Amino acid sequence: MYQLLIVDDERSVVDSLAFTIPWSDYGIDTVYPAYSAEEALHIAAKHTIDIMITDIRMPEMDGLELIHQLRRLSKKIRSIILSGHDEFEYAQKAISYGAESYLLKPVDIGELIKSVQVIIAAIEQEWTEFSSHQRLKRTLHANLPLLKDRLLNDLIQQKAISQEMLQERLSLLDISFQTGDPFIMMLVRLDEQFAEYDLDSLSLLEYAVTNIAQEVFQDLFELWHCTTDAGYLVFLIKSKEQETLTLVDSSAVKLQKHVQRFLKGSLTICISGARSFPDHIQDTYHKSVISIQRNVGGHKSYFLKTDETVVEHEENRLLPLYDLPLLPSMLESGKWDKALGILNRALGMNTELEPSHDQLLAIVLLVSSALATTFSEQNGPLEEQLGEEFNLLLRKKSQLSRQRVWEWAEKTIIGLRDQSAIQLEDSHQLIASRVRSFIEEHLAEGISLQSVADFIGLHPVYLSKVYKTVTSETIGDYLYAVRMERAAYLLKNSDLKIADVSSQIGFLAAPHFIKIFKKHYGATPQEYRNKT
Repeated sequence: MYQLLIVDDERSVVDSLAFTIPWSDYGIDTVYPAYSAEEALHIAAKHTIDIMITDIRMPEMDGLELIHQLRRLSKKIRSIILSGHDEFEYAQKAISYGAESYLLKPVDIGELIKSVQVIIAAIEQEWTEFSSHQRLKRTLHANLPLLKDRLLNDLIQQKAISQEMLQERLSLLDISFQTGDPFIMMLVRLDEQFAEYDLDSLSLLEYAVTNIAQEVFQDLFELWHCTTDAGYLVFLIKSKEQETLTLVDSSAVKLQKHVQRFLKGSLTICISGARSFPDHIQDTYHKSVISIQRNVGGHKSYFLKTDETVVEHEENRLLPLYDLPLLPSMLESGKWDKALGILNRALGMNTELEPSHDQLLAIVLLVSSALATTFSEQNGPLEEQLGEEFNLLLRKKSQLSRQRVWEWAEKTIIGLRDQSAIQLEDSHQLIASRVRSFIEEHLAEGISLQSVADFIGLHPVYLSKVYKTVTSETIGDYLYAVRMERAAYLLKNSDLKIADVSSQIGFLAAPHFIKIFKKHYGATPQEYRNKT
């Protein structure tokens, strides 16, 4: 799914295009309205914008200059120009600035949607070619990236290498980093969705992530990356223009979004502060790893900052494992909270100390033994009840972490609790019901996905996914259906003017309402009223 930015200094135009067209039907996940070029630049710096629809004439900055400014952030943003002027020089200049389409106002909605669909098809084709299996395989077997990988790993492990030898190897491998260059380290961890892949496939996925990172960062930054023995992807990031180093965060978020969209998985990313090459590479890596281990949670696509307060040498004291033998009796007696409390203490979830690898393995084995005494044979084989995550924890021991063990054990224990419960509150159904109630009660207002999300108290993207999972339709679909049904009711049962009907169901412009109504019912509002 893609993200759309709509820019115009006329609020009614933006709102009409943003909130009355069912964009999700055409592959658009999120629509961002902007009522000035300055607001559009602010949104584009914070979010992964794929397509922008912009007016060509705006007070402080015209649409062509806006496109030029956005291309400094990302050359991947595709643009559609809206103009009230049918002049060849406008269209010619728009094309020279990289606009994909040049449409005249008042815009034909069908033509606009078609232009968006053409752009989406082009983007999909471009990323499909970029992520092709053969290209990844060629990259995997190339010698130069492997040598670069090894050199960066040597620096991370602080292997002895003279300054003269380092400079010689940097030059030989065509690496642009030089002594004294400011850099930022980005540490990337492939999250749980990728753990099920075999080693060959996992290697291809790691190369896919590094290639996507290169594509996202290449306009503004130089990248040097490696994969460590612990399975982390490490990127040293050097700015091509000094002032752009502050834009690393925005590019990292775009990397997360692209991996979610094209590789169907998520990343945890940790960004360090600025450093001077080649000093403190090992220390920065160590702090970044600890920051991820301490902070990575149950949600996907975490974005972290290096914990600068990490103590370089932490005492590896033992965590309290002595009450884990109480787990079987807690589970058998249905004391779920106490069982989770025992596990919480054993893993040190409320402490800053990450358990050692051996401690984690011992906890996994003790918890699995406690669960085995509680499971019922009627619910299937023991391995199935322990879950795929248990097999992954044993098979991928190098990726053991406190959070992974906690998530597996908590999920399994809660599953046991749910099986014994008589009733469960269906929170997703409740959310869907509250969405519908809000729409019905605020129909006359300019309802947007953001306003619904603010009322519910959830992120708009997450809210959209929950609602669609429960109802098999989007929030936009429901808003559209309610508007059409309410419009038909008012036309049948009231003497309101067409413009008043339009206003009461949230349309800002009556002509647009008439057009949408006719498309839905096959007749204009007046014709519909006359028939009833």
